[in-house]
Amino acid sequence: MLQRLSGNDALMLNMENPTTPMHTLKVAILDSSRRGSPVTLDELRAVLPRYLGNFPRANQRVETASQTYSARPFWVPDPDFDIAAHLDERSVDEPGDRVALDRVLSVLAVEQLDRRRPLWALTLVNGLADGQQAVVVRVHHAVADGLAALNMFMTATSEEGGTITAAPIPDVDPVTREELLRTARAESKRLFRNVPRATGRLVRGMITSRRFENRHLVPMPMESARNSFSTRSGGERRCASASLPLKDFQQIAVAAGTTVNGALHGVIAGAKRAEMIARSEDLRSPAVTVFGVAADMASNRTAGNEISTALAYLRTDIDDPVERLTATAQSCAAAVSKRRTIGFELTDQIAVYTGRTGPVFRKLAAPVTPRVVNNITTANLPGPRQTRWVGDIEVVDWISFALAIAPADVNLTAYSYAGRISMGLITTPESMPDPERFLRRVEESLEQVRSALIARGLLDPEATREPATEPPKKAK
Repeated sequence: MLQRLSGNDALMLNMENPTTPMHTLKVAILDSSRRGSPVTLDELRAVLPRYLGNFPRANQRVETASQTYSARPFWVPDPDFDIAAHLDERSVDEPGDRVALDRVLSVLAVEQLDRRRPLWALTLVNGLADGQQAVVVRVHHAVADGLAALNMFMTATSEEGGTITAAPIPDVDPVTREELLRTARAESKRLFRNVPRATGRLVRGMITSRRFENRHLVPMPMESARNSFSTRSGGERRCASASLPLKDFQQIAVAAGTTVNGALHGVIAGAKRAEMIARSEDLRSPAVTVFGVAADMASNRTAGNEISTALAYLRTDIDDPVERLTATAQSCAAAVSKRRTIGFELTDQIAVYTGRTGPVFRKLAAPVTPRVVNNITTANLPGPRQTRWVGDIEVVDWISFALAIAPADVNLTAYSYAGRISMGLITTPESMPDPERFLRRVEESLEQVRSALIARGLLDPEATREPATEPPKKAK
């Protein structure tokens, strides 16, 4: 069967322009000390084709039926697929620390993928400290959202001593232009007939949204005033990464009576407040974050975008760390509840009809709108509790970087991995010239919350702690 990009997938594809890269970065830090030799590019070139059949978009490129139907192309097999065209390698500068890696990631974040090929590329990064390496996968957001990317990572790795399911790319018949046109025309007729039904769902969704906003602590669209986080920006990106103990967030969540997601966003709110103070921003109103809510967290899909956005307040207007965290967590919980009340189908349906016009409007409006949807974009997904392996190679850390899209050019993605919260922050230099400093503010905010909870007798000061910056232990 022919597969056409969903509305959400097409939106991600059409959002891309020369100054807005729409690929994400998935970074696996490798420790090959057990086997005694590093990974080589030749090795990847030989091994990868045995497993790419596990991923439906690995050898599929986008192709339009015609210019008339270009808003939503099709996924078609690439008849000229060549694994070598998707692989390269780089080296970091000495001393090979996380900052040096982040510099390479900042370059890869703006190297857009070739639309003539499947929308992914893999870079082997050498020269990391302690003989470690990094595998950096650039994957277009049209291919996968955060949950699909996590499932891809889980499929491509195993538990220690486990095996990975081999699956070569299957042989398929080529797709003709006539097939694409026939399918596109038939779907266009169906979409035209469904306009009244889609309009009705949109109206009902707007009514439900407004009722929810009136009862709960969640922001409305275009809630935030433009500030230094939403200034005009160009095509440069900066990446920064850090790792904090998951246990700290779990302990805070229990002490404050909230979830890990609520605790994380409460800590981010403290970092955001500190950053706003440093920039002399107005603190009278809370900041707003947008984060994705997955339709089905239990799904094992490895492709597609099946998330919808939720807006929540980061209570940067509250000085007290515990009150700020509690209020932020309440808003996050309400935002998730609102999204699930409205449902997920509406988001994709709207994108089906606006897959081309939406990105055009964003490009025109992003530099000039006096109010913006959000001040920072966040994501938080639970990952594996133990480190993953590829044969006798341990993946000691896994980090994700999402998208910096104007007018909200600050995006912080957090995944739990092997007892840590791994954070990938991507920004534009105009909106946040020092992303490393912001991640230090996150760590400082975490300490402030812990200290405040301990002072109020809500958290045991002797609770087990782990060093904030120490990566997972290497295998013996």
